[in-house]
Amino acid sequence: MKIIRSNVMGFCSGVQNAIVRVNEAIDLAESRGLPIYTIGPLIHNDQYLSYLERHGVKIVESPEEAEPGIAVIRAHGIPQKMREEFEKRGYHLLDGTCPRVIRSQRIVSKCSDEGETVVLVGDPGHGEVFAVAGAAGGPGRVIIIHEEKDISRIPLEAHMTILSQTTFSKDRFISIAGKLKQTLEQCGGELEIIQSICPSTKNRQQALQTLCETVDAIIVVGGKNSSNTKRLFELAGSCCRWVWHINSPDEVTQEMCGFDVIGITAGASTPDWLVVSIEEHISTLCMNLQD
Repeated sequence: MKIIRSNVMGFCSGVQNAIVRVNEAIDLAESRGLPIYTIGPLIHNDQYLSYLERHGVKIVESPEEAEPGIAVIRAHGIPQKMREEFEKRGYHLLDGTCPRVIRSQRIVSKCSDEGETVVLVGDPGHGEVFAVAGAAGGPGRVIIIHEEKDISRIPLEAHMTILSQTTFSKDRFISIAGKLKQTLEQCGGELEIIQSICPSTKNRQQALQTLCETVDAIIVVGGKNSSNTKRLFELAGSCCRWVWHINSPDEVTQEMCGFDVIGITAGASTPDWLVVSIEEHISTLCMNLQD
């Protein structure tokens, strides 16, 4: 059996930036004798979160949960009001927000200050969506939608702006934005479409589609609650008959050994060592079955 990796996979620049910040925070907390936290899970990967926990990093969701110390803002970002609450409480913040999320926050903040409604396409409840919507501080509204049918509940205005979660499906966003634009123009309105999907997300999805053409099955490695990893799994399922979404070598099964060529891709929060571990586990299992 042969295993082929996708040409684009694993940590994105935003996650790498957050990891740099948390490593800085670990050193800073140790030198100052302070507790260390991340505001929400740093990334959607259980193995890496366990690694941080072993280094004394705890997760908090609000400033009242723990004694003030060093706190890292995760790649998804946090709302401006929450940032102010943590600072007021006495936390020293290190910002690991993805630059692309910061850009989306600035767009929402500007539109809100000007009284304009922003339509944000993404997964309701996702950390990034929460952070971007929370950048609105003016009279303008932010309306979160997830699919095309949600357009019917949007109060139409003369001028609106639409953008998306950075890890959202490009094709789905284009479809939703196009439908809203058509609906708004029929009423004499205008829609400004902001392209906010991360290029690494698009490149990772395109590389997966190419990989699907040369393999018999696909393994998607990444957190089960990772939005971009779920998108990869959905995409793989649309172009390959046999697909698995796993996040641990323990999830490797004998069924995976029944193919000549298996492709592997990984979400933006997946460390390379986890991919290597899974590859080694598959190879060992398949060799043992042949003996």
